[in-house]
Parts: sequence; structure tokens; C-alpha cells
Amino acid sequence: MEEWTQQQAGSLEEVIGRLERNIHQLGTGPEPLAEDRSQAEVSRVLPFPTRGSRAGNAVLIDYLYGINSTLSAQSPVRPTEELFRYASTAPAARALRSRRQLLSREIDNCCSRRAGQARILSVGSGHLREADLAQGLRHGRFREFVAFDSHPPHLQVVEQSYGSLGVRTCLGSFEQLPGSYPGLRDFDLIYCAGLYEQLDDANAARLTRDLLQRLKPGGRLLLSNFRPGVPNIAYLEGLLDWRPQYRSADALQDLLAGIPDNDIGYTRVFHDLSNCVAFLEVTRHG
Repeated sequence: MEEWTQQQAGSLEEVIGRLERNIHQLGTGPEPLAEDRSQAEVSRVLPFPTRGSRAGNAVLIDYLYGINSTLSAQSPVRPTEELFRYASTAPAARALRSRRQLLSREIDNCCSRRAGQARILSVGSGHLREADLAQGLRHGRFREFVAFDSHPPHLQVVEQSYGSLGVRTCLGSFEQLPGSYPGLRDFDLIYCAGLYEQLDDANAARLTRDLLQRLKPGGRLLLSNFRPGVPNIAYLEGLLDWRPQYRSADALQDLLAGIPDNDIGYTRVFHDLSNCVAFLEVTRHG
């Protein structure tokens, strides 16, 4: 694959652009004009939605999760298969799948502890694919589950896939979330999967303070962030048109600066098995 890209493409960006054009034409006709693109993304699932979206590409992340995994087979282009194969086996992709499994376990643990009364908020939900693995959610062992995101196409997928389970969606701005949306409060668990990789330190700290206040006393906040030095991460950055904010364990802990000590009951930072993703866990005092 490396030899092919050097001889035929010249750059990873050219390869990805070519794949976008090829896949858009598979059974969909010409790529929509710019003014029609947003509506097209709502009405049909595409392997590569508009590039440049923050926090990567939710549909391609679905592929890395193993969802819609027939995408590569739809294209006869050999380099497409090579790129998909590499993307799905790269360390960062494995870390994404591990993160999804961990979040599903956290949802189940919360549902079990609260005995059917759990209130859970996912901020920056994307397609909420951890819901597929969460038995507590799928069996209705919760009181309220809210998926908050700033992209309408993401929330449409959530509604179509998980609305029947009782998941409620909320469209809003991450920048305006602190101090707004007064109905989003008193949660047992709040988690953010890939959101913090979008945010600079100041906005990340501001959001952390706000989310902690939206928990019930004893409630848990769980934030994840890719760590610096993930092997071959530049490939995924190019494939997702992704410019993440990497954070070390110390950088995650620094997000709690300015929060009064008596507001925090417990905090720790831990990592996935591959040491690619760090998690900050915080409980609200009470």
C-alpha cells in the first residue's frame, strides 16, 4: 500500500479525496452540491460525510467500530481495501473500540447501581454506538438517557437507532452548554467520549466545572482523551481530517483546577490497555 500511495497519490490527502469521490458515486449518483450537502447527510448514510467536521467523522468511526463493515467491499479499488484494512487495525482504531466497550460497561454499572432509576447524559454523543453494547440501556434499566450533540445528523442516527429504547436527544452548542440548558442536571453519570479532543484547555476546564455541577451528589463524571504519542496516529488524523488535542494524565488532572476541593469527592486518571486513551473520573461530593 505504501508503494502504491507514493507512486499514484503523492499524499494521503489525495488518496482520501479520491476515495471520497469513488464511494459517493457507488449507488448514490453525483456528490451533492454544497448547498444540498447538509440535507443529503441527513437523508442517507455516506461512508465519508463532509470532511473538516470536528472530532473526526462519525460515519467512518462507525466503520472502525465494525459497523457498516461492508463499505470496503462495495468498492473494487484495491487501495481502498488497503486503507480500510489498515485503518481498522491501527492502534488508535483498536483504542476507539476499547473505549466504546468501557463506556458501555460504565452505563451498565450505573444502571445496576441505581436499580432502574439511573439518569445518564452523554455529551458529544456522536452516534452513541456504546448503546449497542450496554445491556442496561437495551433492557430499559434506566430512568433517563440523554444524548447531547451539536450536529443534527448525529442525533438523527441516535433517534433512529436508539429512540425506541427511550434515549432522548438534545441539540445544542458545546460552547454554550456551560450555564445553559437548566433541564440537564441531577445526573448519576455524565460522560464524554471524544469531545475533549476538540477543546482547548480553557474551554475544557470550563466545561468540566459545568458538568460536575450537573451531577447529583455522588454522581460520576467520566472524560476520555487520546494521549500523546499514540503509534501511527497521523494516519487516522488524515483519514478523519482530525486535529485532536492530546492530553497526558497530568493535563487531564489540570482541568480540575479552580474547582473547590469540597465539590470533589474522588478523582483518578486511568488508561486503556494499550495506553492510547486516558480517562479522567471525578465524583461529585455528597
